[in-house]
This record gives sequence, C-alpha cells and structure tokens, in this order.
Amino acid sequence: MSEVVSVFDKEALELLFQTRSLLDEVLETMDILADEELMKAIRKSEDEVEKGEARDLKDFVKELGLENV
Repeated sequence: MSEVVSVFDKEALELLFQTRSLLDEVLETMDILADEELMKAIRKSEDEVEKGEARDLKDFVKELGLENV
C-alpha cells in the first residue's frame, strides 16, 4: 500500500481551498455578467424595486398560502 504525503501544511491547504472558492465565485459572476438576457432581467428587477413595485417576501409567501410550510 502506498502512503499519501502532502507537501502543504494545513494553513497552505486552507488558503488553496479559499482561493479556489474565490475563483469559482469570480467565474460565476463573469458568466452572469456575460448573459445579456439575465442582466436585462436583473436591471428591470432593480428598477421595479427602486420604483416601489416589488412586494415584501412575507406578503408574497402569505399570498401563496405557504406561511405555515
């Protein structure tokens, strides 16, 4: 049986995992920004919120009858 030996200490491994997580988040953000349809929908939603055309989540859930779920 072979033995696995790490060349990184615990702190270095944690930093690598954090860096990978951050890079995943950056790539996901770039994907969203590149999606013109999605960005248009986000801008429209932001405008609706700014104009007061959005509903409170609690009210919406109540309208759906899901407040006790």
